[in-house]
Amino acid sequence: MTLATDFQQNFQAQGWADSQQRGLVAVSTGVDSMVLLSLLLGLPADQQPALTVVHVNHHLREQSQTEAVFLERWCAAHHVPLVKTDWPADQHPAHGIEAAARQFRYHFFAEQMTQQGAAWVATAHQADEQAETLLLKLIRGGDLTQLTGMASSRPLASGQVIHPLLPFTKAQLVAYARQRQIPWYEDQTNQELVASRNRVRHEILPQLKRENPQVVSHLLAYAEQLQATLAVAERALATTLQDIVVAATPLTGDGAKLLARPVAEQRLLLSRFIKRVAPAESTIESRITQCLQLLANSQRPTGTVSFAGGWAFYKDYERFQFLPIKNLQQKSVEHFRFMVDLNQWRPVGNGWQIGCFTASRLQEHTPHTTVALTANQLPLMVRPWQADDQVRLATGHHQAVRRVLINAKVPRDQRPAQQVLVTATGDLLAVLGVKWSVWPPRPHTKNYHIVWKHE
Repeated sequence: MTLATDFQQNFQAQGWADSQQRGLVAVSTGVDSMVLLSLLLGLPADQQPALTVVHVNHHLREQSQTEAVFLERWCAAHHVPLVKTDWPADQHPAHGIEAAARQFRYHFFAEQMTQQGAAWVATAHQADEQAETLLLKLIRGGDLTQLTGMASSRPLASGQVIHPLLPFTKAQLVAYARQRQIPWYEDQTNQELVASRNRVRHEILPQLKRENPQVVSHLLAYAEQLQATLAVAERALATTLQDIVVAATPLTGDGAKLLARPVAEQRLLLSRFIKRVAPAESTIESRITQCLQLLANSQRPTGTVSFAGGWAFYKDYERFQFLPIKNLQQKSVEHFRFMVDLNQWRPVGNGWQIGCFTASRLQEHTPHTTVALTANQLPLMVRPWQADDQVRLATGHHQAVRRVLINAKVPRDQRPAQQVLVTATGDLLAVLGVKWSVWPPRPHTKNYHIVWKHE
């Protein structure tokens, strides 16, 4: 069977082959998107939706304008409607340009879907990129459910983003383009090993292919098996979770019932509880461990574990919830107890954020405080202050946090909720927003920059 035949069968099986629909095709002029456009235009008339090409000139390289002109002429010659837009260079951010470009691009796609009444926008992600995504997620770690890779479709605006080329490899697409003499432009930025995905694309995945030429198909097969296994597990866990949930609005769980389950189940059940409330929130192992430890700690009848996305796990005696931080009672004595992950922002509440950065990642954040820490003093922790906490002064003497708060004229009713920043070894670095400890340089330390800011 040919690539065109396989493409047609997959397109029909996914339910996209509807001549009464309108679809958008995202074309960059690279080989993948030009092949996608050619395959869509080659569908039988009774299966081919009304198509419009959408193109973004990102102005990220010299040939961008040449590509835009080429695509305009190609679409005119083939009688295909084209809508294009520009992302001017003066709007490019100094940092995070790849993420910003993607945000601009998909915002444009969403606008066009609404304006044109399109059911979907097709992008040219293919099997090699799916394998790259799986490898990146393995390297970075995180939620097991993410190892299923990109789905064949996902919601966007009033319709969907679809990925019709996911079953096909880069080599298949290039061979098809050469056979059919389909013109394309090579994106030179893809050759620069500056991004982690490009290192996977040009170094790691080719090396794996040399070990086994079938590695891409094997990775995709594992992802499909995992997806099927997770679907079965999800149904079983959903049944068990019904016994643990005691209220639907807001979603509330029974801590004793959760802790009565086997430890491995506890983690899975709590992750799914959180996903029900905040599907996009990352449920990494360290956070789940903190939540379970809090539930099991009889000495802490109430408490909070903060998550990176502005959410928090909240324990109130036998009950637990997962809520936006802004919804938590601001006068809770426990407030937030959480680790400060290196080179990441963490919300603390009331609009405040804290970050611990290496010098290379500090970027433009000012003002900041520099502290010299040994490796065993990381990670840092934010917690409520305790009666025996003391701030180290420049003289080498110490001052009780209670006296620091009095001297700073912090209102009496606000003092119980005051938070402090401490090291993994228990050294107090700061009474947040009030006073910093003074630590002289010591052997075997490295400088870290602490930023405390209000949004």
